[in-house]
Amino acid sequence: MTLKQTAKQYNTALYTIAEESGTLDEVFRALMFIDQLARTESQFRSFLQSKRITGEQKTSILNTILGDHGHPLVNELLSHLKGTQATKILRFVANLFDHQFKEGKNIVSVEGVVSGEFDERQVSSLKSSLDDILGKEADLTLNVDQSLLGGIRLRIGNTLLDASIQNQLQMLRAELMHA
Repeated sequence: MTLKQTAKQYNTALYTIAEESGTLDEVFRALMFIDQLARTESQFRSFLQSKRITGEQKTSILNTILGDHGHPLVNELLSHLKGTQATKILRFVANLFDHQFKEGKNIVSVEGVVSGEFDERQVSSLKSSLDDILGKEADLTLNVDQSLLGGIRLRIGNTLLDASIQNQLQMLRAELMHA
């Protein structure tokens, strides 16, 4: 069985059980936390990949250490992962769960790039506008790129909207060159 097929099976089981037990939000938060931890902490990756630690021991350790950041269902899933493929399977499961969770909750991921920091009022206003325009809840992430002269670039799902001044100047230049 391929990694992706294994991840799909794990995701289906985790999502179904979380949905039936009414713990989707908690499982989602815990899974995203664990995925981020595995991406950034080499010692945690080593722990997940270990073949010397039994599944039962992993579950017990994770339940103890993670506290509010973990969830028993996620910890149980992690107890089945071992070897060099453990983190890859975790990443696939996290991506599948993230997509399914957001689709079920009518949430769309929006990544924005702006030229300077936004205060809370500006972020809230932008998020509210996006929610209204998209007809979905926007999961908004803003990044600052000081090389941007002004305006904003948005990636909504797989669509890129570029309302930056650079883009407007490039379009104007192209029009003038072809006129």
